[in-house]
Amino acid sequence: MENEFILSFKKIFETFSLNNNLLEITSDKITTPLGDIVPLLIKHKSNLPNQLIDFNQLTKLAEKLSGSIIRLHHIGFCYKTDSQIQEKLRLINLTKQTKYHLYEEPSNDDGIWLFFGNSEQWEKPMIEFLPIEKVTQWIEWKEYWLPNIHIDIDTKLFAKEITKLIKEIYGKGFEPHQIIIDGIIYIIRCRLGAIDGVNIFLDIATNSRKVKLHRKNNLV
Repeated sequence: MENEFILSFKKIFETFSLNNNLLEITSDKITTPLGDIVPLLIKHKSNLPNQLIDFNQLTKLAEKLSGSIIRLHHIGFCYKTDSQIQEKLRLINLTKQTKYHLYEEPSNDDGIWLFFGNSEQWEKPMIEFLPIEKVTQWIEWKEYWLPNIHIDIDTKLFAKEITKLIKEIYGKGFEPHQIIIDGIIYIIRCRLGAIDGVNIFLDIATNSRKVKLHRKNNLV
């Protein structure tokens, strides 16, 4: 099942009819303006066995969300690196060869949060790079999130509405993760599976996230 996670990643885009202008996905590459992301993801794989995505359930979720999705916010890649400083410098140097910019958002975890794109064109998707050098948080869950791909979409919904939809489709035993900052729920994260040592998440943003303000004030 070599590179099966790439095909599943591509299928998620098709399931949600998401458009992006920064990625090209083939059977063996995820090509960004900064190069192929796949080598970064598979250099240090998760040891979990394959947990394949249930696309029947995902299709139902997409149908339930279809009228509430505003846009693709970003695609994120979280991966292990030997040096966060060197990785950041590498990405900065590669960005200089493009028409885009690399921004950093203040981080509250072990990663550095780097966003590639153009923050002034705030309605267009960006790419997030989250290089991790040392894991000090959520160590017992490390295999379930490192490395990962996450697809983040903006919606018009409240957190309770998103959670209710997810529970209706996946059942009460499925526990989505709330991403909370300063007491506000900004994202409901669903872990869809793990394939070829790469975890895949769907992040469904609540209507509490104000994209234009966030990109203006938080990305520097």
